[in-house]
Amino acid sequence: MLLMLAYDVPEQKHQTLLRKEFERLGGQRVQYSMYLFSGEPHEVEKVIRYMRRVALGIEGDIRLLPLEETAWNAQIIISEIAATTQRLRELQEFIKVW
Repeated sequence: MLLMLAYDVPEQKHQTLLRKEFERLGGQRVQYSMYLFSGEPHEVEKVIRYMRRVALGIEGDIRLLPLEETAWNAQIIISEIAATTQRLRELQEFIKVW
């Protein structure tokens, strides 16, 4: 199961907090303010509960979207920055989450 975090918050410190906490849990950046977590349904539920606490009191639009793998695989990419996508793939093996 997948969980997507998407946010539009005005303060950079809150953007950084959301990003760091979601990445710490195993999320990976998809776009500037969109991240994806992949795990078993019970892991997704745990991440949802944790991120609700993290986001408490942060002003802005913060969304967690549970997705089935088929929904993600069916996406239609209109355009993407190939160099950035390739660079992220190259660095993937060096990223460790504790």
